[in-house]
Amino acid sequence: MSSSNLLIVEDEVLVAMDIKSRLTKMGYTVVDVASRGQEAVEKALDLRPDLILMDINLKDDMDGVDTAIHIREQYDVPIIFCTAYSNEDTLERAKVSEPYGYVLKPFDNRELEINIEIALYKHKVERDLSDTRTRLDATLAHVSDGIIAADPDGVIHLINPMAEQITGWRRQDLQHVTLDRIMTLEPFEAGGIQLRPHMLAGAQFSNGRYVRQYLRRPGGELKPIELCVNRIENHRSELIVITFRDISQQLGYEEQIRHNAFFDGLTGLPNRALFFDRLENALNHRSRSHDAPFAVAFLDLDKFGVVNEGLGHDSGDRVIDEVARRLERSLRPDDTLSRFSGDIFAILLDPVDSVRGAITAVSRMQKAIEQPFDLGDVTINLTASTGIVLYQPDYTCAEDMIRDADTALHRAKSEVRGSCAVFDAAMYESALKFIDCRRGIQTGLDNDEFEVHYQPIVDADTEELVSMEALVRWKHPERGYVSPVEFIPVAEETGLILPLGEWVLATVCEQIEYWQRRGLDAPRVAVNLSARQFEGEVPKLVANLLERTGISPESLTLEITEGIAMKNVERNIRMLNELRFLGLSISIDDFGTGYSSLAYLKRFPLNTLKIDRSFIKDITTNDEDREITRAIIAMGQNLQLKVLAEGVETDDQITLLRESGCDLIQGYYYSKPLGAAAMTCYLQQRLRAMTRRADMSLAPAV
Repeated sequence: MSSSNLLIVEDEVLVAMDIKSRLTKMGYTVVDVASRGQEAVEKALDLRPDLILMDINLKDDMDGVDTAIHIREQYDVPIIFCTAYSNEDTLERAKVSEPYGYVLKPFDNRELEINIEIALYKHKVERDLSDTRTRLDATLAHVSDGIIAADPDGVIHLINPMAEQITGWRRQDLQHVTLDRIMTLEPFEAGGIQLRPHMLAGAQFSNGRYVRQYLRRPGGELKPIELCVNRIENHRSELIVITFRDISQQLGYEEQIRHNAFFDGLTGLPNRALFFDRLENALNHRSRSHDAPFAVAFLDLDKFGVVNEGLGHDSGDRVIDEVARRLERSLRPDDTLSRFSGDIFAILLDPVDSVRGAITAVSRMQKAIEQPFDLGDVTINLTASTGIVLYQPDYTCAEDMIRDADTALHRAKSEVRGSCAVFDAAMYESALKFIDCRRGIQTGLDNDEFEVHYQPIVDADTEELVSMEALVRWKHPERGYVSPVEFIPVAEETGLILPLGEWVLATVCEQIEYWQRRGLDAPRVAVNLSARQFEGEVPKLVANLLERTGISPESLTLEITEGIAMKNVERNIRMLNELRFLGLSISIDDFGTGYSSLAYLKRFPLNTLKIDRSFIKDITTNDEDREITRAIIAMGQNLQLKVLAEGVETDDQITLLRESGCDLIQGYYYSKPLGAAAMTCYLQQRLRAMTRRADMSLAPAV
């Protein structure tokens, strides 16, 4: 038995005292006794008892029934009527107050106790159920999914606010409306299944699986929803619970995701993925038919990096977008234009009757791009190079056509700006050689297949060794020595020139340290720097190598070409000054083949100009080459620079260069490039010869 607080309402004082005594002996706490109706209402609201024992026949304006009604309207408390009257009229009136018991006087203690405990327990259960329903209602009101519960006949037992919002039906309008009216569904996709309420009750949709449908609202509007059906059964009843959500916004997100997956964000054109898909479709279609062929073209803006670097990426994006618009206007509706990557556009010309038709279409696009671009503060002119590949029956996948179009584009870009190249078998072979060479260079670096050879540089007048040039050589395990003309351009294009160039520089420093440790008086060694290397922080790299090997900076000369020097003048002048500050010499290699300005040339901290071998080759037979060589020598002298001629092979060349005032000579006339071991022997012989001459000069005259 629980210890509960009770209020007694009884107008007979002796009866009230008797009831209080009984209840106290039972273990209950009687919080107070009221004899009149209004008094009972006030005490009930003030004391908040757990239960009220109420006499029906109170001597007041309000009898017990009216008093119970007033109390229950304001305070949820179980009330048990205790009365000597049991007529039908009194019982009917008492029902209105929803009493928890009705005990007839006189009653015994056991009867009273049982009624009290049952009333307290019943009230607790009802309150718990009420709390549960309140929490459930609050939960259902705030969930983002619509929920409808109905029986198998379609009678709706529950609908939450979100379901009202999605369906357009209000709870108060559902008294005589069944599930088939609310859930009027249409297929989500063409040819898709159309669900009916009786199907929702079927086992095939009662496994928690979500299905997409269109829901027709009362006004005829179709709303996309995703619904799930679950069946709840017990031994007495069955409910169908339909959970659904409005997916209008989700479909928008999905469409945006699909768009982003297949279209370029800047231009709105199909991207690489969508282009591949359409090209695959074209290939599959041709495999089943003999329609006219088609072509793939790659278009790349020439020197577009200058726009981004000089005008900024915002201007670059504006140009790319304008190029896309111009290309769209140049194409037929059935052709596919894609922004493949960066400033490269891919075009699927489908159909095209011949190579001539593809070239005509590409030429039209190139002319559109060659029109000036007005960027507000500046007007720029661009050209585009293109590579074309025509469909052949042996093409079975998109990757192969893309590969060959890219190969043709590379061929076009290696020619003059605005060129167009059509893929052929020779290009394919060239591409295979390129790939094989790139793979071989990487393997060669990993397996120590590269060597550094050294070619002597001598004084033109005394013919004494004054320096040497380090030249990288690749000794392939199967092919033998591979020409630098073959592998250096591939290393440059693939970026492998960076690890290769760093290895050469480190190897030279270590070799110089070895010679110095052996007591050999090794002259300066000149090392070529590529354009890709010079984009990095060369001074820092050189300083680290000097510190690691401990060699003198005067032991090194760094050679750069005119093209490198003039690419980013101010930055390169700064780096060259840093190198000179370290103590290195700087040489301009292949002078005369570039486009250097004398005004800038004077600002470079140079020591030597090297005349390109292309002028030296025909210096004795070609008047123009001879005059250019003499002009370079004279210019070098005026700038107080040493002038070196490379590629010298004959006596006549030597004689003419000496007469012209050339300072230094390099070439096969004196020595071919020598491996490290051979150059060590060369230096040892030179040291012995110098020692003998010194001994002879010190010997007494006879």
